[in-house]
Amino acid sequence: MQRHHLAVNAPSRGPGRPRSEKARKAILKGTIELLKRDGFNDLRIESVAARAGVGKATVYRWWPNKAELVIDAFAAAVFKELHFPPTGSVQHTIRGQMKRWAVIFRSPLGQIIANVIGAGQSDPEILKAFHTHWVEPRRVEARKLLRQAMKDGEIRSDLDPDTILDTFYGPLYLRLLIRNAPLDEDFVDVVFDTVLSGLTSPLKPGK
Repeated sequence: MQRHHLAVNAPSRGPGRPRSEKARKAILKGTIELLKRDGFNDLRIESVAARAGVGKATVYRWWPNKAELVIDAFAAAVFKELHFPPTGSVQHTIRGQMKRWAVIFRSPLGQIIANVIGAGQSDPEILKAFHTHWVEPRRVEARKLLRQAMKDGEIRSDLDPDTILDTFYGPLYLRLLIRNAPLDEDFVDVVFDTVLSGLTSPLKPGK
């Protein structure tokens, strides 16, 4: 489910006072500030609560674990830059979004997301939270764009949208995590043009 406010995918709450938007923003802002200072592994919910001026129980009521809080905070910080409109040409929309993605991945926020992915290799709950709160909300938008492009004949219709997205964005994640080469605009252009050529090529006979 696409989230316009990062709390949409948070677990439903029982009876009680409505969530304070001011407190929510303070928690998310404080989380990012502490992540830049302490990193993911050393981040403590107690520190976030103190920085935001709320009780620790308030944080846990809205985010059941540190991974979901961190991913929500990261997504809130970059939502405007990475919003994926459901309409527009594949060439314009995906290329532009990939370039914005690369800028963020090169920033201190990129290191945060790399740390979350790394921690998820030994903790399935972290990886699940990453997929639920970060990957899937953006793929909902991207799938709509790709399916419309297939319907309009802009790209081939015999490929799964998720496979296409993995092919576009996988190389960006590789360079984020491995750091084997620069994650710059030239690299994004090469990846995009290479993948797009396969998406627009006619099917071979018998395929």
